[in-house]
Amino acid sequence: MFQARKSLLAMACAVAVAGPVAPAFAAEASGTLVDAIRNSDLKFHFRYRYEDVNQDNALDTAEASTLKSRLTFTTQAWQGWQAQVEIDDISPIGDDDYNSTNNNETGYSVVADPEGTEINQAWIAYSGLCDSTLKFGRQRVLLDNERFVGGVGWRQNEQTYDGGSIVNKSLPDTTITYAYVYNVNRVFGPEDGTTAAWLGDWESDISLLNVNYTGLKVGALSAYAYLMDIDDAEAQSNETYGLRFAGKQALGKTVNLLYTLEYARQEDYGDNPVGYEADFYALEGGLALPYAVTLTLGQEVLEGDESKAGQMFRTPLATLHKFQGWADMFLTTPNGGIEDTYVGASVVFAGITAAAVWHDFEAEDGNSPYGEELDLSLTRKFGQYLTGMLKYADYDADNLAVDTRKVWVQLQLDF
Repeated sequence: MFQARKSLLAMACAVAVAGPVAPAFAAEASGTLVDAIRNSDLKFHFRYRYEDVNQDNALDTAEASTLKSRLTFTTQAWQGWQAQVEIDDISPIGDDDYNSTNNNETGYSVVADPEGTEINQAWIAYSGLCDSTLKFGRQRVLLDNERFVGGVGWRQNEQTYDGGSIVNKSLPDTTITYAYVYNVNRVFGPEDGTTAAWLGDWESDISLLNVNYTGLKVGALSAYAYLMDIDDAEAQSNETYGLRFAGKQALGKTVNLLYTLEYARQEDYGDNPVGYEADFYALEGGLALPYAVTLTLGQEVLEGDESKAGQMFRTPLATLHKFQGWADMFLTTPNGGIEDTYVGASVVFAGITAAAVWHDFEAEDGNSPYGEELDLSLTRKFGQYLTGMLKYADYDADNLAVDTRKVWVQLQLDF
């Protein structure tokens, strides 16, 4: 009887809270509020990056040398309460021979890492209600693989969200996340000084619901509903409903089969001036082999209509650099949609992680070729705090955009 009542209470909490859960809190402080503040965690993060962008057009080759400096102050949890303040500074090192979108260097190719200092996160959270964490303020919202909602962590200025969120874990093997967002702090920095007003922060009326279930032996299942009414970019407003399944299965003692399936349906929403419907499909399979070798083969499809502008699937809050090639040629979906067929491999040797991905792009509507891309990277950790990376992207254009080559050299220090 007690267990039944406990289960009913857990379900009641999940329904009443309707909500989401964030990262687990640090250990509770046993003393006073002053003790919790004194025992706070202070972290530093520095990321230097050199980025070279060479495009087959009239723009000059961009050479961006930038440093991101981050300070993160997080209090120890006290009676269920916790707070965090995180400050980022992005500064050019040397000449700014690149178009950062707000430095007026429009003769160069774009490297979207504008100079500036900004509060990246500032939130207060409470975890004392029905296995839930409630968080209010500026915060990260990272859902599933960030295909629809993410932090764009590759860029020096991270994308964060102003609003509130709830993460609830009352039900077994289930995480329910709900977030309301009234402002999107985009990677281009504040609106002032940007080349185009829509590149600045987006005032919004956004509701995000994601339910993730991990109780299946073969993988994790997510169901989601994302309703995005974006005042400062009305053409990006959409409502998206979908399912995602990802997991792995052992094939003997040393080999694992990897698989991901996802489908989403999208329609116009809010004040979007264009009425449309479009689908998203993703299918990926892979093998995890001995000696840290991973092989992947997949296809991702975003529908469009070549004959009608604005009829394509949109992903305005996604961490786009993770998808459809590192050259970032498809940050917005072409009118004809896109089919991205890709094959990848990664291996770890002598402490170095090497990865290669090849993409073949074509229109979803009409199958017109868009081009091909080869992506390569080498990453290595040096000691406890320092990580180095070399990265290369080569996009060979066909009927869309221009040939583009990008090179990155990066050093990251965390302590």
